[in-house]
Amino acid sequence: MKCYKSKWILTSENEILKDYALVIDEGKIVDLIPNSEVNFEDKKVKELGNAVITPGFVDMLTQFQYTDCGEFSVKGFKNKLKKIFLNLNKNYIFAGVKQDNYSLKWTNLLVDYFSSGRGQKIESFKSGAIQSIKSGTTCFAQVSKEFKYFDIINKLPIKNYLFFEVFSDSKEKSKKTFKELRSKVEDLIYHKGDNTHIGIMLNSVSGVHKKLWELFSKYCRKHNMLVMTRFAESMDEIEWLQFGFSDIDLLHKFMGLRKITPYSKGISPVDYLDNLKVLTNKIIIANANYVDAGELEKLAELGVKYIYQPNYSEEICNRKLEFCDVLNYFGENFGFSTQSFSKDKNFSILQLANKANESVNLPVEELLKYLTIYPARILRLDNITGSIKIGKDADFNVFKLDEGEDYKALEKYSFPYATYSKGRKLVKEGNIRFSL
Repeated sequence: MKCYKSKWILTSENEILKDYALVIDEGKIVDLIPNSEVNFEDKKVKELGNAVITPGFVDMLTQFQYTDCGEFSVKGFKNKLKKIFLNLNKNYIFAGVKQDNYSLKWTNLLVDYFSSGRGQKIESFKSGAIQSIKSGTTCFAQVSKEFKYFDIINKLPIKNYLFFEVFSDSKEKSKKTFKELRSKVEDLIYHKGDNTHIGIMLNSVSGVHKKLWELFSKYCRKHNMLVMTRFAESMDEIEWLQFGFSDIDLLHKFMGLRKITPYSKGISPVDYLDNLKVLTNKIIIANANYVDAGELEKLAELGVKYIYQPNYSEEICNRKLEFCDVLNYFGENFGFSTQSFSKDKNFSILQLANKANESVNLPVEELLKYLTIYPARILRLDNITGSIKIGKDADFNVFKLDEGEDYKALEKYSFPYATYSKGRKLVKEGNIRFSL
């Protein structure tokens, strides 16, 4: 048993505890008691002083494999040759397309990624995971179509959701993709650890044939699995829905997909998926940068869950929703994602939320819920994490405050002093205390 005495505990359970202690036994929170009532042996008591304990953070969409993308040095003759070929192919396909085009930006990322070696990709993935944990993340939702990262994720000492990403360009390809992924997922579910959970990422409206939408929607409803998708995040997708073609076709061509066409043209992205009966409270959408107020209202009415990616939206999509609109339409049904492809990116989800909150000025204890209990609830993990509550896993962060500061000073902090998962100290003063 271990006891952590702190000046403040922000529980994310509508309680702000002052001069309280967190008591942990076998990785679980077993009690919350006033500091004055602590009577454990000295060796079992950790005096944190003027500090804030918060629940561990939840990052709603990560793609750690791209952490070092753009910084890879191409190694080996085969990979160098591959990069030359990929760049030639890209330049041919995207001749005349503006550099700020969404599809071209993604293609540039894929050129760097595809021409890197397996070892580089693995190290890039590990780097992202470690930086995320250093930032106080004790649960993340990772998106990837590659299975090689499963073993790394499965060994991580924090909770994670692995959403396998799928594409399809025809009815026949959809059936084949569904059968293959269903078999693989069911095998991985059998081998996964307690910290790992599995869902499906249907890439987007324009990247997935309607047949695959139907197959996986039915399958996930039957097996109570979560579904995630990128949604209306680019003007390329909106034009594709309106006219049946757009620059998104160039991205698909580069990826080796045949041209996909919408089942109905001149339709909004909300109606496109709603007509397929896939927009439910079990689907999680990312971005929705190019929808109007009426479509946002409909998404809210349907109970759709939302991922707010302000950095990614600005960098890749050329537009983002304002934080006030996200709050207005999605309420408690959203969480943040730190995804970014900037060279000076970091994985501090607290810093990201504080920056977004400058325009709204939510109280710190309310903003914290969008990093903890609300996203934990979306991922259906709120019974074990997301708040400081007796019976839950001891996933928490410690922020050491300066003299005279109280918990409201969290609005200026980016990284915790220490991070714990199931009572195990993973980070102290920026130093990792585990190995991958």
